Amino acid sequence: MTPFQHQLRLVIADRTSPEARALLQTLARYAHGRVSFHLRTNGGDAFGPTDAEDVVGEVLLELATGALARFRGGSLPELLAYVRTMTDRTVWRLVRRRRSERALLEGPAEEEVRSWTAPAPGPDVEGGPRPTALPADDAEYLTALLEAGNKADFARHAGVSRAAVTQRVNRIKSRISALSAGERDAVDAWLHTEAVRALRRGA
Repeated sequence: MTPFQHQLRLVIADRTSPEARALLQTLARYAHGRVSFHLRTNGGDAFGPTDAEDVVGEVLLELATGALARFRGGSLPELLAYVRTMTDRTVWRLVRRRRSERALLEGPAEEEVRSWTAPAPGPDVEGGPRPTALPADDAEYLTALLEAGNKADFARHAGVSRAAVTQRVNRIKSRISALSAGERDAVDAWLHTEAVRALRRGA
């Protein structure tokens, strides 16, 4: 085991130490620089600054939940190359998803796709009960997130990291994806109603 690997194991064992924070800050700055490069190269075509923050959060979350422990290199440059690969992979997943969404919207089914997210008719939006397939704590979490307006503000008010918010949202998304088509439609309709209500309250 190299001295760097030994130091890294100590950092992984105590993520609250000053050394762990310093390392994660270094990796975060590196990931952010890599994402900024992709944003300059592809931003107008695929994703924007808010998406870039999500990418960095996902990379740091992945590092903290196992990827760092799986690293087998023996130096900081090797670790940075490891993070670069993770960051690039996360960015390109987002780019492909954005391009697929745009291609769908620009294709023959454009009107049908846009109708999925069209505003509900009528001047008033009344909040209805949450879909029964959505757990109450998930519904409360999503409602609070919509009220906050974005993940960064929600994380700050809740006293948690943005990565933790992203992780919770991803878990909720996974549970929604596992629902039946009818249950997903009910959740989508409820989310739309809650989003409109949040926007009107904030206006």
